[in-house]
Amino acid sequence: MSLPAVAPNDITSLRSRIDAIDAEITRLVAERRAYSHAVQASRLHRGGPRTELARERGIIERYAASLGPTGIALANLLLTDCRGTLPHSPAIARGVRA
Repeated sequence: MSLPAVAPNDITSLRSRIDAIDAEITRLVAERRAYSHAVQASRLHRGGPRTELARERGIIERYAASLGPTGIALANLLLTDCRGTLPHSPAIARGVRA
């Protein structure tokens, strides 16, 4: 990836772009979390598992292929964050009390 032409001493401009990228990343993570929670709730409602380990392995592999070892760590953090605190029991997910 090539950076735009910026004077070497223009740290403020570079930092401003980093801040904009960080804002977009956090927005995208929040959006991903919402979609992930919807998928998990749907699976639980149908009596399925909360997570699909094969899918998670695929996600980790894609991040690793793109970013190397750091991608593995990033994917694991992202997956952990997006799992959230949904209940594990399908009955709880449907609002059924034991």
